[in-house]
Order: sequence, then structure tokens, then C-alpha cells
Amino acid sequence: MTETGKVREIKGNTVIVVPDISAVCFGCMNQECKTGSRFITAENISALPIETGQTVEVKARDIPLLGQALAALLPPVMGFTAGFSLTRFFFPEAAEGAAAAMGVLFLFTAAFIVYKKTSEKSAAKAFTVTKIITRE
Repeated sequence: MTETGKVREIKGNTVIVVPDISAVCFGCMNQECKTGSRFITAENISALPIETGQTVEVKARDIPLLGQALAALLPPVMGFTAGFSLTRFFFPEAAEGAAAAMGVLFLFTAAFIVYKKTSEKSAAKAFTVTKIITRE
């Protein structure tokens, strides 16, 4: 996803961009932009000479889909397997239902940990400034 907008604020390598309202955006049909509450936080990793008021192009980082799927799905599956196996190991006389319940508990715990870790990531890492379109 590539968007253009005016630079509103610069804090070190972090740039806050107000997207162009005239740009076509099928994601929200420009409803967020029209309210004036939408900003894009991007990283200037190329060290471009950006100043406030300039029009820049920002691009969402390309993250492989397989990597995202594995990062989201593998920990809960491993959590269930660990919970089920540990219950069988430490309590061999436990019924299969108890082992499955402990597996489900570990599954939700692992999913919650993944959720917390991914929600703590900086939003600035999602977008990068790719080029300066106009200079003021």
C-alpha cells in the first residue's frame, strides 16, 4: 500500500503524515480522512531530507504472508501441545478431558502473549517514507 500526504511533524526518524484526501482509498472509502482524525506514522529509514509541509510518499512494509501466518498460528498450537503433553507427563492418571482442558488453557495463554507482543510494536515500523514528491 502506497499513500501520499503532507508532513505534519518530524521527531527524529519518525514522521507524521496527513494523507491526501483526494487520493483513492478503498479500505475506508476516505471516511477516516474526511473526519481529519487519520494520520500515518512512518519511519524515515533512508534519511531523506524531509521538512514539515512537504508532500511525501509512504509505503507499507512488505511482510511475507507465510511469516505472518506462522507467527500468529504456531504459538497457540505449540501452547496446546505443551499443555496437553505436560499434563500427561506430570499427572499420568489424569483423564483425557483434563489434559485437553489444560491444552486449551495453554493455547489461550500463548495466543494472549502473541497478541500482547504484537500490539506493543510501534506503529511507525509499519510504514516507511519512500520519496519526497514536492519540496516547499
